[in-house]
Amino acid sequence: MRIAIIGAGNVGGGLGTGLAQAGHEVVFGVRDPDSEKTRAATGSAGGARATNPAEATVDAEVVIFALRWDAVPQTASALPDMDGRVVIDAMNRFSGDPTRSTAQDLAELLPGAKVVKAFNTTGFENMSTAMGRHHKAVMFIAGDHPEANAVAASLASDLGFQPEDVGGLANAKPLEEMVKVWLALTERHGRSIAFALSED
Repeated sequence: MRIAIIGAGNVGGGLGTGLAQAGHEVVFGVRDPDSEKTRAATGSAGGARATNPAEATVDAEVVIFALRWDAVPQTASALPDMDGRVVIDAMNRFSGDPTRSTAQDLAELLPGAKVVKAFNTTGFENMSTAMGRHHKAVMFIAGDHPEANAVAASLASDLGFQPEDVGGLANAKPLEEMVKVWLALTERHGRSIAFALSED
């Protein structure tokens, strides 16, 4: 699957590495394809390509947003029509309207896109190492389009996570709050921890 990752920072780079390891074609959409950060991300992702965000999304089957929120509105406005496209929001925001998620706001910026919340409840370090964990980590997914949720779930499985669909995009905000719990736990347990489900 051809996947455009908008952003080549820690989260984008971690996802790119893991998805490339799983056999996907990764292209990064960034402001500066020649920056040191981008070169590190493309190198870790098996020599993935980097270009501007608009070009990266042209033929992509899935678009993943992994940016600081303050860069999202301008970036989204420069993209081609996203109508009907699967767009995964892997971002968290710690300021702004406490009642709204980045996923809900991203959906408004990209009319017609099938926005899914995923890959935001654990650290970037775990995106490329989930496959080797002794206990499978869970990856929560929220979105209003079942077919788009299924795509996100498939990618989560490819990375080594146990995907769990938690319903519509209205549940994206609780997922963003979960990362605060994860961050608190990292103070005692380190950043390699992740959420998991236990069933009797």
